[in-house]
Amino acid sequence: MKKSVLLLLLIAVMLSILRGPALAQGWVKTAPPGMVTLDCGKNNSVFIVGEPIVFKVNGNRVAKWEVRGFDGNIVDGEVAVNDAEIRIKPQPPAWYKLYIYGSLAHPPFGMEIGGTTFSVFRKKDGFPDIPAKGTPTGSSASMDEPMRGVTGMGPQRHVADASKPEESIRKLEADIALDKSYYLPYDPLRKRALLVAFPRGTRDLEGVRKIVQRFKNEVEYWEPRNEPNGGSSGSDFVIKELKPFYETVKSVDKRLKVLGPGTVSIGPFGSGLTWIEDFMRAGGGKYIDAFSFHAYNTVNGDLWLARKALDSLHALLAKHGLGSIEKWQTEQGYFAAMYGSYQPGHQARWTMLQMMVYEQYGIPKEHNHLWYDRSHGFWDFPTWWENQDGSLNPAAALMRVWSEELYGTRFAHAYDLGVNGNTMFVGSMFTGPGKSLAVFQSAGSTDGKIHLKVSGGSILHTVSAFGVENDLTVLSGLVMLPVNQLPVYIELKQGQTIVPVPQDFGQNLALQPGVTAFASGTGQHPIDKRIDNNINKIINGVYDNWYWSQQRDTQPWMDDTVGFPAWVEIRLPTTQKVSRVIVFAGNPWQWMGTLLDYELQAEVSGKWITLEHIVEPPRTIKVYTPVTRTTVDSFASDRWIFQHSFKPVLTSKIRLLVHNTTFGGGATQDVVDAGGQTGKHQITLREIEIYAK
Repeated sequence: MKKSVLLLLLIAVMLSILRGPALAQGWVKTAPPGMVTLDCGKNNSVFIVGEPIVFKVNGNRVAKWEVRGFDGNIVDGEVAVNDAEIRIKPQPPAWYKLYIYGSLAHPPFGMEIGGTTFSVFRKKDGFPDIPAKGTPTGSSASMDEPMRGVTGMGPQRHVADASKPEESIRKLEADIALDKSYYLPYDPLRKRALLVAFPRGTRDLEGVRKIVQRFKNEVEYWEPRNEPNGGSSGSDFVIKELKPFYETVKSVDKRLKVLGPGTVSIGPFGSGLTWIEDFMRAGGGKYIDAFSFHAYNTVNGDLWLARKALDSLHALLAKHGLGSIEKWQTEQGYFAAMYGSYQPGHQARWTMLQMMVYEQYGIPKEHNHLWYDRSHGFWDFPTWWENQDGSLNPAAALMRVWSEELYGTRFAHAYDLGVNGNTMFVGSMFTGPGKSLAVFQSAGSTDGKIHLKVSGGSILHTVSAFGVENDLTVLSGLVMLPVNQLPVYIELKQGQTIVPVPQDFGQNLALQPGVTAFASGTGQHPIDKRIDNNINKIINGVYDNWYWSQQRDTQPWMDDTVGFPAWVEIRLPTTQKVSRVIVFAGNPWQWMGTLLDYELQAEVSGKWITLEHIVEPPRTIKVYTPVTRTTVDSFASDRWIFQHSFKPVLTSKIRLLVHNTTFGGGATQDVVDAGGQTGKHQITLREIEIYAK
């Protein structure tokens, strides 16, 4: 798999657009001495609620062990333990990381002598049992078909080589047999279908025909060459490859469906919408039954970016008469292990936001391929959700709960959360026979709240993103629902309904004529002085994000103050009542950083008063983890939307007095040193909004 054209094209494209600085330490290729191995006897280290959580230790004596949850907090641990076995107290459904320490230090790795992750799942009908250790996982080292089925996450993009049809058929037979056991038979309301792609191209049409003929009764969807934007124009691809491929597939069985074109992105640049426009003008729409694409740099954990990309794609498809065409996303993944830094929350949050938004645009998880499954020795682009020892990253555990909760439902409608609410939250209703489910997620707040009007019952039953159940009491027909950066599910009882109270705060005072902005720095961009770094970017109503247009001047505003504290000030044209401020920092990734410690202040009667002091802990520790080859764990929340509501003040000046920020996408210098995707230790802001109510 790692030598395929699919990967080579992806690497070439991604390396050309990644904007982070050069890597620092990066992966640790040689493990330090004295490492232990761990064996829990469970495939993928997955336990069902109530099962004993026990790991056997092979190797050196253990001096201490500890377990941390998704937020990085310690939930269990012990010192001076029996070196043959670690017995962890029962844990609720969630994802966890186990750390093993020895009595001797091993510079530069410290006392770590082992570690892994494990997950606790609920027992649920409609899902296959977790297979025994040693069960085949697929024809490629990167595949884990059984775990895809156990989590219900969505389809594998099976691959075939038209120049080697017999070999491809042999491998596909084994892989599809696993799908028949673990994926296809479950959740019939959410249609599951198989997909085969030809990453190396389809010029050998006789080979294509043999493969399609063999699997015509099992595989419904067929996709030609991977990311054709990397080797031809849209029009050339239509004429020279897609049309003959389409005709070949249809000659075998007209009921089969052809996907395409599978570009690397749906951004506005040459490898995305510009190429797709050329494809459409050449008649490409006549030779596809469903539209496929890859979503690189068009989600990135940013609700604005995800909607911008999909709205733009929908407009282009509608322009060419394909507004209602079936859509598939056939390759996308996010980093958890990040070139020496392990940041599992990054992959978790970005994955779930994509799932939430894509359902609203007609792309269910059954059409949304998470690439790829297993860490298999290809470290250049580490988007796997399963580590070297088979243990899972939290994205897989989250997809299990997503599948559990959505089971037996289809997307019904998106919630209108109000003018302001729609910029900070996403919410959807799913319905099926005898079942109604509401799901909400914050775009970037850890302390988000949505008020719901409830009818039909005094209790609202909720389920957390990892499957922990809880009841909220309805008072006078209202409930305040906490909404953080992962989904929260509401299982509605029969006859029960909810209506979100719209969040509409009125006029954004920062957009008034005469408003000005100032900062403690010189005004120049701290990384590239050629970038237009006009501070008015933070009060222009635009959520600047370079990843959309990938033009130099669309970088969000950054301050170049050397050291902290630093400040950013918004001056209103007159003294006005202010009771709410929303700060949109950078969504932490590469250059874009967020705030860790700052005071929101207002000038009242000539003096600065602090309205609220925000301190977001970096939750980052230096620790070696053999299964990810990383030297730092960062559990920072990546909070980048900060909502402030306070007793009204009369003021003409609002200020952020900043004491600390992230280093771009890394919470601390340790992440930088480990080789994470980081930037400058300075303020990044996309927008500051000011309201009177």
